[in-house]
Amino acid sequence: MASLKWVLMIGSLLAATSAFAEDPPIVGSDGHTVTFRATKWTMPGVDSATAWFTANGKSFPLFSTDVGADGHPDWLSPDKKTVLLDPVVFGMLSLENGEEKLESQQHCAVISMETGCMLAERSPRFCLGKWVGNQWFSEDGEVLTPSLETESPKEWLKYISTIKAAQSRADSIESGLTFLSPESYMACHPPAQSVQAYNDLGFYLAEGGKDELALKFYRGVEAVGKRTVLMLNIADSLWRLDRKDEAKRYYGEYREAMTAAGNAQKIPQRVAERTAHQG
Repeated sequence: MASLKWVLMIGSLLAATSAFAEDPPIVGSDGHTVTFRATKWTMPGVDSATAWFTANGKSFPLFSTDVGADGHPDWLSPDKKTVLLDPVVFGMLSLENGEEKLESQQHCAVISMETGCMLAERSPRFCLGKWVGNQWFSEDGEVLTPSLETESPKEWLKYISTIKAAQSRADSIESGLTFLSPESYMACHPPAQSVQAYNDLGFYLAEGGKDELALKFYRGVEAVGKRTVLMLNIADSLWRLDRKDEAKRYYGEYREAMTAAGNAQKIPQRVAERTAHQG
């Protein structure tokens, strides 16, 4: 039986010139844009671009790093607040005779041009249709009035917390972000409204060995404000990623905050060991 082996592209993307580089951005409300960055994939036969959202001078990827995307100006709603995009994951199908065949998996994503949030996700055919007013009518008869359908981190955690094995928890969170990026998810549910939930998601990811992804959520919470436990969590992830100088700074901040609060005796031994040369 053939088995589908999805190939992660993380770290394998190189900037390149192609037709995608000439495509103009899709411009939405308040001048916010979706741009398609020309990308050369290491996998033979892949020809796609990555989608980026830009607002107020800040940009972030709308989808995970191993996801290509396509979009068209006529997929932008008349009020310019919503756009449909076609994200696609590429993989190799391993055949019985040892050969490999390029395969792809597509979706239709509904993106807010106000925040960069992926409001909803549908099957690929949903992107075939047209706007009537600010409602999308697919060729299959589905009608969409854009609204937030992406599950909140608090609801997500209710399920994640029922998984007992640390690795399985982390894998489940990662698989939940197969298409949308952590930045897009946090655009749907701002960290300021879910500080504890994002910290817990980050902790579960780190516990399962996915520190790079954990840091995405930790950084979102950090932007809201410094928190003592968060500083320790960030430091631990940075340490495991061998970013030790940066980790030591966070360990130092954590130690100072704990000491100032009269909780020096509760500081884990590893903090002292890893900051021993800082004085």
